[in-house]
Amino acid sequence: MLILNPQDKNILEGRAKTETSSCTDTTDSSNNNALHDHHQHAYNVPSAKTYSQYSEQTWQGTVSHRQKTLLSREELHDSVKGLWDLIEDNSEVRPLFTQMLQQVPSVPPYDESPTGGPRLRNWTELLCAFNDQLAQGPVWLYDTPGQQGLIGFPFNALLNWSMSTPADLLVLHRPDVNAHLRDILTTYGNFLCSPASVTVLNSSLIGWLSPTALDAIVSTAYLPTITTSTSSEPDPGSRRTDTTADPQPRPRPQFHDLFVSNPLHPTHGFTSWNDFFTRHFRPGIRPTASPSDDGVIVSACESTPVALERGVKLHSEFWVKGQPYSLVTILGEEEEEEDENENEELREAMRFEGGTIYQSFLGALSYHRWHAPVWGVMEKVRKIQGTYFAGCPGLVARQSRHSGEGQQQGGEEEEDEQQLDPSAPDRSQRYLCQVGTRALVYIRARDRRLGTVVFVGVGMAEVSSCEVTVREGYTVEKGEEIGMFHYGGSTHCLIFEPVVWLKFIEAAEEVGIVERRGHDLNLPMDTWRKFIEIIGHTQIHETFELSKCEKVFQKCAL
Repeated sequence: MLILNPQDKNILEGRAKTETSSCTDTTDSSNNNALHDHHQHAYNVPSAKTYSQYSEQTWQGTVSHRQKTLLSREELHDSVKGLWDLIEDNSEVRPLFTQMLQQVPSVPPYDESPTGGPRLRNWTELLCAFNDQLAQGPVWLYDTPGQQGLIGFPFNALLNWSMSTPADLLVLHRPDVNAHLRDILTTYGNFLCSPASVTVLNSSLIGWLSPTALDAIVSTAYLPTITTSTSSEPDPGSRRTDTTADPQPRPRPQFHDLFVSNPLHPTHGFTSWNDFFTRHFRPGIRPTASPSDDGVIVSACESTPVALERGVKLHSEFWVKGQPYSLVTILGEEEEEEDENENEELREAMRFEGGTIYQSFLGALSYHRWHAPVWGVMEKVRKIQGTYFAGCPGLVARQSRHSGEGQQQGGEEEEDEQQLDPSAPDRSQRYLCQVGTRALVYIRARDRRLGTVVFVGVGMAEVSSCEVTVREGYTVEKGEEIGMFHYGGSTHCLIFEPVVWLKFIEAAEEVGIVERRGHDLNLPMDTWRKFIEIIGHTQIHETFELSKCEKVFQKCAL
């Protein structure tokens, strides 16, 4: 029999209250009331006994090749109406949305979405599909590679093929379009924080609490990871890779062994989809590596390595196919800032010129909370609004069979069609950390060899909320929670100053040599493994002024 300890009980009971404050802070009360009415019109929240039946209906209505639901403008939610009016009234936006959908080839596999859903041919169908999704949580679909790549991304699946077209380069980078997409995704996010969204938390074949779904989530958190550590200390969240000291390996854990949950409850105690998505590890599952050794840096997120780049430049052509990092763009000013602030942001970026960037990806099955990689003081917290569904221009297909333009001999057109990303914007992750909606967290490290470390959390596609849970001036311990992603997969970066020389775990060091993807490469955060070690540093500038953060350290020492 499962017995919840007091800490688990407090977490479960406090979720609804915490979510209400974190998920509704981007909308006013009138929008929330409208959203509530929209949800009530969509359906009544079913009882626990009807979860499976409701999900089967959702499956039939959402996933199968159904008749597309076409609505008039008056029937749409206000957030979707805003984008409808922009497209209909703007002579530049309307043809771009039309071309964005028409430039997708008509031949397989582009004749349906990567998840097996219907192909959308015009912008009215697209917006009606958006409207339909606002009152439906993401169902569990994990049978095909396309479904696995876009699990938990229903809006992304609707736009996926279009994100690699030439028209996408123009329309999904527009500030006015992204402002309306932000309204739609905020509406969707508020639904995912509501009790109505628990209908997808069930044990049916397409429910997130089905044996198949729970097993996949456990596998992501538990499968052995690539490691070079020779330590004999156990990692409670990973399978032992050396069983010589223990001829009887531990049994494979279940979902509730790893995460705070109650398997005796119909929804495992989760109050909404977002509550499930931002689930907590049980205490002790991810112990912090060398908590008293500042020379050891832990992974900030449970994630798969994407890139490791040293000698990062201040300015780069980040939009080309190789997607080099550009510090000024990642950390840079917003368009509306004054010249004085622009100069300040430039000076901030110059501190990291020649430094190191590590980037990794969080899939929908991963743990989505952020943890401080070092002991330090929160020096600065900043959020930047950006794009949501824009792909890297360097990866955009130059032509398509559907358009009939630019026919080339020798199969060049066929080669271009292969550039369409079946899990867009998966191949654009380096680019997205420079243009996507993101949160910047500057941590002034206690170890002066490190200087300042920057955590960059980037919301990919419908992940429109990057929530920072600590404030400027707050002192964080290594491994302490500092924020989280909501609603879907995401990517993050750690940026280090050039004064320190770092050695990363082998899987991170090799990511630039061979492409390493898959759930078996999910690197746990906060574990006993040494994720990053300081192996050297240059002398600190003598003219460096004692910062407020260091004064805090002195007080702590006293």
